[in-house]
Amino acid sequence: MESEETPRLHFHRYEFKYLLRPFEEERVLGELDRRMDRDVHSSTGGYYFVRSHYFDSAGLTCYREKINGHRRRHKFRLRMYSDSERFIEPLFMELKGKDDMLVYKHRMPLEAEGVAPALSAGRSAIADLVTSSPGANGVADSFVFDLFRRGLSPSVVVDYRRTAFQHSADPDFRATMDTRVIARRCNRNGLPAGRPMNLSAPYSVLEIKFRYRMPAWFHRLIQDMELRRQSFSKFSVATRRVFMDDRAGELDRLMERGVTCQS
Repeated sequence: MESEETPRLHFHRYEFKYLLRPFEEERVLGELDRRMDRDVHSSTGGYYFVRSHYFDSAGLTCYREKINGHRRRHKFRLRMYSDSERFIEPLFMELKGKDDMLVYKHRMPLEAEGVAPALSAGRSAIADLVTSSPGANGVADSFVFDLFRRGLSPSVVVDYRRTAFQHSADPDFRATMDTRVIARRCNRNGLPAGRPMNLSAPYSVLEIKFRYRMPAWFHRLIQDMELRRQSFSKFSVATRRVFMDDRAGELDRLMERGVTCQS
């Protein structure tokens, strides 16, 4: 997790994902621990918690762009690092997109107080809150544009535990292992509601992130283990599970979300 004092707000990199079975996870973690350092924000258990609150339209525009394979696409989310049932800081508004193979992420810090009431009050209220935030940057303008153009509203919440690795000698390479990935739908105020759904069990999600090249030692590791890159979007899997595979979620999408997106 980035430091609260000096958060990094802009990223451009390649991201490769692999789904690992338990014995593969153990081996990869052992190799990462041998060659890299755990993220400085890790708990005594060696991981930290991540929660992402995603936005989408009533017609699930962002989801459909993903599953239809649009080479250029983006989405917005709120990200925090606590399992609190309310918004707490550090809290970020993030624009995450893809331009062919290159992944980019731009973020701005948000003051947590007032976010849930603003979301409940509708588009104008959350637009005013985001654009008037002390940390507002280009992300705020892009979000407000899509908020009205696409009719965005809170969609799904995804939680997971992240074990992250970094190396001061190679800052362009980062590796993360995500486990206990669950999803719920969002209430109108953006907070989680409904029953949790497991997205990844029995697998863990290994993700490597680099700007220029993958280290040779890691390339040898994935070749030796015969790991294959896979597409695993937490957002798209969560959307399908919550709004399509679950009857209650499907009714919510047809009724409650339609009203929310028009407010």
